[in-house]
Amino acid sequence: MAKGKGGFIGQDGLNAPDSPTAVSASAGNAQASVAFTAPSDVGGSAITGFRVQDGTNVHGASGSSSPITVTGLTNGTAYTFNVWAINAFGYSAPSDASTGVTPANLGRAIFGGGSEYGATVEYVEIASLSNSIDFGDLASPTTGTAACSSSTRGVFGGGYAGGNLNVMQYFTIASTGNSTDFGDTVSSLTELTGLANSTRGLYLGGSN
Repeated sequence: MAKGKGGFIGQDGLNAPDSPTAVSASAGNAQASVAFTAPSDVGGSAITGFRVQDGTNVHGASGSSSPITVTGLTNGTAYTFNVWAINAFGYSAPSDASTGVTPANLGRAIFGGGSEYGATVEYVEIASLSNSIDFGDLASPTTGTAACSSSTRGVFGGGYAGGNLNVMQYFTIASTGNSTDFGDTVSSLTELTGLANSTRGLYLGGSN
């Protein structure tokens, strides 16, 4: 028999499960994955599922085991989550709330060039584990190129292809495709380092 927390009003609280414990959440793009430990005391009947609800009682999801993903969240907004265990007699009391998490669009990471004068550019979706996917090509094969980016645009600069280069070329991160000419660096350099924020990109060092 469940000990002490009882169920919702109108449910058979004495036979409802105990609450889940150790609730935690990790944020993704407009969603959160909520993990928890199922109660050892299931009440008067086996647990048939779990319900996760955010603290505003707007977003929720159900599942048969941990973790459960809650979708439809707003990026940039903080959320906490409670979990209920369910059996034939009703719902447990809610678990303690998780710590707050803030969903965000982590976007893509792109990379390209490399040894043997490579022209290939590939990308990964940062929010999910997976192999890289072809994004497009640089204008010409090169090695030793540097890159910097904002959240929307990546710019490759410099490098070496039979001689040092002063070419800069960019990609729009949201859409795959080949590079577009961005402009030229003042000097022709290879083995640069790129740095950037949302408004300005820098190329540092390098070899001539």
